[in-house]
Amino acid sequence: MKILILSDSHSHFENIYSIYNKENPDKVIFAGDYAKDGKELSFAVDREEDFYIVKGNCDFFDFHTKEIIEIELLNKKFLITHGHLFAVKKNYDIIQKESENKGYDIVIFGHTHRAYYEKLKDIHYFNPGAAINGEYGILLLEDEKIEFIHKKL
Repeated sequence: MKILILSDSHSHFENIYSIYNKENPDKVIFAGDYAKDGKELSFAVDREEDFYIVKGNCDFFDFHTKEIIEIELLNKKFLITHGHLFAVKKNYDIIQKESENKGYDIVIFGHTHRAYYEKLKDIHYFNPGAAINGEYGILLLEDEKIEFIHKKL
């Protein structure tokens, strides 16, 4: 399964549309800041059921999108959040503690506009960087194989 991971598009829809068409993913995770862009992309490609979207700190008037969602794909438990609720610009202590306590396998977040990947205590932490800058991520997920890739348009 190929999962496209996006965050922080900040109304640069053309970037995420180009990225989507370049990668042709099975699923899409949008980790906030202009969740509207993620929703518009899901409508444009007519695959709303394959999108997982959370809102971020810049989604002021979005009263319908959640700030945190949990999903399970191929027996892996995901936390998807923008990251602002976990103070990820300061450090990763809060999000790591929450992830360990809740038993997540994969944590997806944005907010910092910096690409990041680390595996700690069997938990994968991934920030794709900012789509406003053409940055994004790919997660290749198959049975026990988990591979994260940072990319740029």
